[in-house]
Amino acid sequence: ALLPNNETNNGNWSADGQTVSNGNLQVTFDVTSGLVTATRLSDKTVLLQQTLLEFGVPTPASLNESKVFAATVAFKGLDADESIYGLGEHKNNKVNQAVGGYSKIFADSLFYGKSQGGDVSIPWYMSSKGYGFVWNLPSFGSVSISTSNIVWVSNATQGVDLWITTTAATPTTNVYPELLNNYVDVVGHATPMPFWTTGFIQCKDRYRNQTQLLDVARGYVTRGLPISMIVIDWFHWVNMGDWQLNPECWPDPKAMVDELRSLGIELMITFWPFQGMPYANGTSTSIHWQEFNEKGYLAKSTSTGKPESIWGYRTPTGNALVDSSNAEGMKAVVQHWFEGYGKYGVKAIWMDESEPDHSRYISGGQWELNQGMDSQILPAWVYYWTKGFSDYFKETRGNDFFILSRNAWAGTWGHGAALWSGDIGSHWQDLYTAIRAGQQAGLSGIPLWTTDIGGYGGGNPDTADFQQLIVRWFQFGAFCPLFRLHGHRGGKSAPPENQCGPTNGDNEVWNLAKDPEHYDAIVAVMNLREDLRDYVQRINNESVHTGMPMMRAMALEFPGDKQCVTNTSVEAQFMLGPSWLISPVTVANATSWPIYLPSLTDSKQENSETYEWVYWWNQTVFPGGQWLEIDVTAIKDFPLFFKRPIQ
Repeated sequence: ALLPNNETNNGNWSADGQTVSNGNLQVTFDVTSGLVTATRLSDKTVLLQQTLLEFGVPTPASLNESKVFAATVAFKGLDADESIYGLGEHKNNKVNQAVGGYSKIFADSLFYGKSQGGDVSIPWYMSSKGYGFVWNLPSFGSVSISTSNIVWVSNATQGVDLWITTTAATPTTNVYPELLNNYVDVVGHATPMPFWTTGFIQCKDRYRNQTQLLDVARGYVTRGLPISMIVIDWFHWVNMGDWQLNPECWPDPKAMVDELRSLGIELMITFWPFQGMPYANGTSTSIHWQEFNEKGYLAKSTSTGKPESIWGYRTPTGNALVDSSNAEGMKAVVQHWFEGYGKYGVKAIWMDESEPDHSRYISGGQWELNQGMDSQILPAWVYYWTKGFSDYFKETRGNDFFILSRNAWAGTWGHGAALWSGDIGSHWQDLYTAIRAGQQAGLSGIPLWTTDIGGYGGGNPDTADFQQLIVRWFQFGAFCPLFRLHGHRGGKSAPPENQCGPTNGDNEVWNLAKDPEHYDAIVAVMNLREDLRDYVQRINNESVHTGMPMMRAMALEFPGDKQCVTNTSVEAQFMLGPSWLISPVTVANATSWPIYLPSLTDSKQENSETYEWVYWWNQTVFPGGQWLEIDVTAIKDFPLFFKRPIQ
């Protein structure tokens, strides 16, 4: 996770070698037990006190021969009133991970059968005590955090590597911005988002040919609806791993990209990290199979010592995984991406399946990669994958590129990689969960995050419930860092498959919002987001420089307000940057919806007493420090406030 340390400052060591201090942090080593204690010097607060260091047999046990072992590191548990934030994106419906404790097996996050691509483990958290912590090991293992203890486990490592930071002085109120800044300084600052990613992104499972995609793009423009990007989804290829558009369905990619760009729309195309396996008679499926197999660019099964199918989806022979830790292999991947897409002017990649996806649970010892066994490095597979593309883009086009990934690791945002919430369902509960997942991602260092507006699976536009849900989800999505519609829709609009595959149900605004009231409500937030694009880019620039997320938890923005810190109901709302406050409606047929307006006199910002809360829909002014019930009987209404200087 940590970038290479090029600094010469290794801290100030005591004469006996048992204590090292750096800035306001001191770490003491017990020479008998090998345990460490981290203390903030300015107020002598003990931040972390280690209680256990234990080594054992790795997974797989054969790694013992190469001086690899399992390691368990435990610390004293959380204080009763301590809050912790970070640890990735999860479906546990809480932002403060100290509430009820937190535990995770890292391999579970990577397995679609458990996560549906919507669970991301990032080994970082920050504490209200004023410290941040990184478990700097990319191996399988687990973490458990509670008031009883804090336990980190690596199943296969050659050493224990921890990183701890604290504030430069004794904290007063808001410790989190400084800790986040320290964190991104060592794992990497985010790459700025191009302006063309700040607007509305149209996507569905799936546009199946060039004519259909262009018709949809033109449909947005002729209706006067804002749109900045449109997406080609999966199996636009002939065989898995061809990494190019099927010419029968996409006959003129250059003309397509050119027309879209003339309409003010960029094109994003999905890209999967697999090579289709050959048939038993040796006939290849993917056009790149021979190259990747012969040059050792694929993950190898430990049982056979050669590439095997890691995931069998829609390829009769199965699919082998690209070894992203092989630097030469990644150069070949990127070159083939350019030949298949980049040469036409495409500069946005949708990295689906980037856990990487696999059919059977990987517990460790099943796959060997260039830089180690699966149990040693697979959680960081996505780091290598995004870095390979980022290195190429930054060398050839600066920061004018975009990556959307279904997985993340500490520092992938430095590669220009955003995250989305995976294949979530089209249900009210999924919307409720997504609001908290987005805040979790931001607190874990990820500035660019999005969800599938409407959910991915199970949405039927013919039903009254979904027609209401899609409006409420748009009202949430318009205030996410990335504003993206996607989904696998059912309903009567789904035509049969043809030579270019299925296209499923309609997923365009005018097809989803059948009621004029619903359509007007969606268009209202689309137009508002369009007006806010400069603001979105400004707060992204702040994220790039400081690590402050774009989508902000209330405790992060208002740490001096007790309601924002201790009342978990406040986690149902969030800030987009410093100015916009949103509480999305997550229940069908709601007639009123609560929102808490934080006290502005206790805000972290200078001169905050000169600000006031304004209800966007009628410009009514409200003082902070109070709960309100907003009338949401009309589908267009939801709690949306902005903070402005008092006139």
